[in-house]
Amino acid sequence: MTTPLRLAHIGPTALPIMHEHGGGIERRIVELGRAQARRGHEVVIYSADITTATTKVDGFELRTLACRRSGMRRTLELAKTAVAQLRHEPADVVHFHSVPEGAFLARKLQAKKFLSYDFFEFRRGKSTPLYWLYRRLLRRFDCLLPVSDYCCRESAAYWNLGTAPMQVLFNGVNLDQFSPDEATGRAMRASLGIGDEPVVLYVGRVCEQKGTDVLLDAYSILKQQAPAARLVIAGPAARFGNTKGSSLTARIREVGGVYLGAVHESQLRAVHNLGDIFVMPTRTLEMFGMAAIEAQACGKPVICSRHGGLVEVISDHSGLFFPVEDAEALAQCILGLLGDGVRYRAMASAARQNAARFSWDRIAADFDEIYSGCTRN
Repeated sequence: MTTPLRLAHIGPTALPIMHEHGGGIERRIVELGRAQARRGHEVVIYSADITTATTKVDGFELRTLACRRSGMRRTLELAKTAVAQLRHEPADVVHFHSVPEGAFLARKLQAKKFLSYDFFEFRRGKSTPLYWLYRRLLRRFDCLLPVSDYCCRESAAYWNLGTAPMQVLFNGVNLDQFSPDEATGRAMRASLGIGDEPVVLYVGRVCEQKGTDVLLDAYSILKQQAPAARLVIAGPAARFGNTKGSSLTARIREVGGVYLGAVHESQLRAVHNLGDIFVMPTRTLEMFGMAAIEAQACGKPVICSRHGGLVEVISDHSGLFFPVEDAEALAQCILGLLGDGVRYRAMASAARQNAARFSWDRIAADFDEIYSGCTRN
């Protein structure tokens, strides 16, 4: 039986936590909070917004705090205000998400302090004179929670963390939201003017770091041998919350692809179900690959670069790997899978099973184990 805890989540401020076009960090905070509430914990999530309000959402309490500043100062404003509230309403755990400054701001709180992160070069890392300060801050948390083994290794080496307590806490997937849904996928296809043609899908930020240019090169090669194949890409240019285009989003249309832009949270299930194969061609610094898990949960095989956290979330039964930046190899992987129905169906079945390893309920249970085994600094 899990001992009920009072848990407070404090995250970054680029977007409100419940933003309809939020990214992986925002989704992690919300989904983990929901799963922890289901386990009987009292959960409070703090979010920066233009007004201050408290609402009950799916079992947890969402506290939006009016923050007037921008950029890094906005993040510190949210964290400082939230910590001030927690002095009067003590929590057992204060869980920061990509806010290493929390170690200092919450130093006087009696709660255990955790830091989840999926990018470890905080505040430009070694390129600023603050490197040593942040190294000290990271070591002051009761436990660091990188989102993958890859993220754990890279961050430990980058910050020379030595014996600092670290435990991997994977990102997860909502298996109810993301599930096979043929009818919804067909309806989305019809709305885009796509029939029974094979569809290669990518969902995520459109940028070189994510390898969008590699995917476009691969699609140009693919069309020479499979002219009926369609390419659909959904996601913002460069960063979540951005509504402007870029040279890469323009090139999607130039090669004959369909660009949906950033899609509403409520449409993600339909988007993932319209595709036949999901591609994640990340070039560098892929700490986990949440979209790849969501695609697998919808029963879609994944083809991804052999890089970073992707090798931890894609199994040899649920997807294929290709060398980083190798557009020709990516095109051949797509062609091979589209042309082998037996293998495709086997991978589609295995994809859903593999995604189940990352259910948010399982991730919340892992957190409880980390908490119970964590000794105070």
